[in-house]
Amino acid sequence: MNNLLFTALLIALLYYFFYYLPSQKKLTNPPLTKPLTHSQFTQTDPNPQQKTFYCPSAQSIPDPEEIKNLQKDIQQKEKTIIGLNNSYQKLETKTKQEIDNLKQQLQEKEKKIKELSEVEKTIDNLTKSIQDLNQELD
Repeated sequence: MNNLLFTALLIALLYYFFYYLPSQKKLTNPPLTKPLTHSQFTQTDPNPQQKTFYCPSAQSIPDPEEIKNLQKDIQQKEKTIIGLNNSYQKLETKTKQEIDNLKQQLQEKEKKIKELSEVEKTIDNLTKSIQDLNQELD
């Protein structure tokens, strides 16, 4: 049992040091093209230290025309988004108005139905009273 545990730990350590760590080192970003040295000091800093800055490569600097085109594209997309939002709001108000109109029509029809049912009841009462009068006359 101890030999099995020992060999498992040994295999894990070998994997870690010979396979995992080298692959992690390969994934890190390489330094930028060339280091620039820049020294700057002020009166409060009596001992200027030399600082190293990395300049990006020429490939990473975008074309100014491309930036302008992208900005125009962004503005156009923003305008279309605003237009779509406005049209959505208009549609929403139209549908609310249509729903309100339909509700009003439904309420009016319900009132008419109630009135008709009341008229129907009165007609039924009148017919009953007429029948009663007919029976009395007979």
